[in-house]
Amino acid sequence: MKNPKFKALALECGFLFWADEPHGPGAGNIDWSSDYTKEFEHYSRELVLWAITTYQNQLLENNPRAVKNTLDQFFIQQ
Repeated sequence: MKNPKFKALALECGFLFWADEPHGPGAGNIDWSSDYTKEFEHYSRELVLWAITTYQNQLLENNPRAVKNTLDQFFIQQ
């Protein structure tokens, strides 16, 4: 997972990540062999809440680029 915010959120919501195991896809990847129904629902709610909060904060600052700045949070800035 390249976006550190998404990875932190996935950890917070209970997703399990691979360690540096020779039989796995590499450290830091979600282990998709589990049933993540509850975790995915939690992640989805938290992600929407985070996006709304980010947007609201931009609006409170009267930022004319509120939409773009919010969307930029979803992408890694190189």
